[in-house]
Amino acid sequence: MDFQLTEEQKMLKTNARDFLEKEIVPVADEYDRKGPLNREEAVGFIKQLMPFGYLTGMLPEGLGGAGLDNKSDGILIEELSRAWAGLAGVVISGRGGLIALFTGTEESRRRIKERVTAGEYIGCLGITEPDAGSDTASMETTAVREGDTYVINGTKTWISSGTIADVVLLFATTDKSKGRLGISPIIVEKEASPFTARQLHKLGLQAWPTAELSFVDCRVPKENVLGGNPGGMNMGSKETASGGNPTQAFAAGLGGVLDSTRCLMALMAVGIAQAAVDAAISYARERKQFGRPIGSFQMIQEMIVDMIAETEATRLLTYRALDLLDKGVRARMEASLAKAYGGEMGVRVTSKAIQVHGAMGLSDEYPVERYFRDARMLTILDGTTQINRLVVGRESIGIRAFA
Repeated sequence: MDFQLTEEQKMLKTNARDFLEKEIVPVADEYDRKGPLNREEAVGFIKQLMPFGYLTGMLPEGLGGAGLDNKSDGILIEELSRAWAGLAGVVISGRGGLIALFTGTEESRRRIKERVTAGEYIGCLGITEPDAGSDTASMETTAVREGDTYVINGTKTWISSGTIADVVLLFATTDKSKGRLGISPIIVEKEASPFTARQLHKLGLQAWPTAELSFVDCRVPKENVLGGNPGGMNMGSKETASGGNPTQAFAAGLGGVLDSTRCLMALMAVGIAQAAVDAAISYARERKQFGRPIGSFQMIQEMIVDMIAETEATRLLTYRALDLLDKGVRARMEASLAKAYGGEMGVRVTSKAIQVHGAMGLSDEYPVERYFRDARMLTILDGTTQINRLVVGRESIGIRAFA
C-alpha cells in the first residue's frame, strides 16, 4: 500500500495549513471559550474554509464541489482539527445538508442546492435518544403515517450542530412490529417542519454546538421517508445493496458514510494529537530547568517519542481505511479500528503534552488543556471506543457480542 501524498494533495495540505495558521489558529481559543458557535458565526467560518474544499469539496463538480477523494478530504479535516477541533466538528456534522441534497425529492434538491453549495444549509444526524444510544433497537421516536404525511414525536439528544441545523436526517420507528427493521431515515427540514432545540453543555469541543431536539406532532411529507416506505432503513442488517432495492441501496450508502465519518473522527484525534506534539516540542525547546532546556532530559524525550509514534500509528490506520473507501471497498472494520485506537490515542498524547508542560499545562494560557478536553470527547462520539472495538471483534471473529 502506498500512502504517499500526490503533488495535488501536498499542495492542498500546505495551502490549508498556511491559511489556518494565519486566520483560524489566532482566534480559536477566544471563540472556544465563548462556547457554541451561533449560526451566523458557523456559516461565516464555513464560507472562509470552502475555497479549500471544506464542507462541499467531495460533491461532484456538477453540483458545485471539487470532486475530492476521501484521502484529500481527510487531509483537510486533520489540518483543521490541528488548528481548531471544535470548528472541524461543525464542518463534519454540517454535511448532513449534503445528504438531503442527494436523497431528497427532486423539488427539495432543486430548492436547497444553491444554499448547500454556498455553505448556508447546515445539517445534522438524529439518532441518539435519552434511552437509546448504542442500542438503536430501543429507539422510541415514532413517525406515524397520516394520509400524505408522517407525524413525528420523540426526543433526540447529543445531536451535533442541532441548534444551528436547517435539516435533520432523523431516524424514527415507522413500524414497531418490525423492531430494528422498522426504523426509517426521514428528512426533517426545520423551516417546513418545526422542532425545538436545546443547547447542551459538555466537557470539550466547546465551539461545536450540541443539542437536545424535541419533536411534537412534527409533520413531514411522506416523500421525506427515504426508501419510500416504512422500515426503510435496516440499522442492524449486514446486507449490502442488491437488486436495485432503494432501501438497501440507502442502507449500504449510509454504511459507507458512517465508515467515512468514523475515519474523520479518528483524524480529528490525529489533528489534535499533532497540535499537542508540536506544542510539547516547542515548549521542551524553550523551557529551561537546571540550566538547560527540558528537551535535553531523557524522560521528556521519551514522552515526546511516544506521542509521535501513537500519532503516526493512528494516521496510518486511518488513511488505510480511507484508501479502501476510495477504491470502493467497504471499510467497516478498518474505520472502527482507527476510531477506537485513535480516540484513546488522543487522550494519551494530549495528557503527555500536559505533563511536558508541567503546571503550565493545567493553565488555559496554553492550548494543551483544550487539546486534552477535546480529545477526551472523541472516545464517545460516533460510536464509543468499546462499541467500535466490538465492531472490529465481530468483523474479525465473525461472532456478534451483542444483539
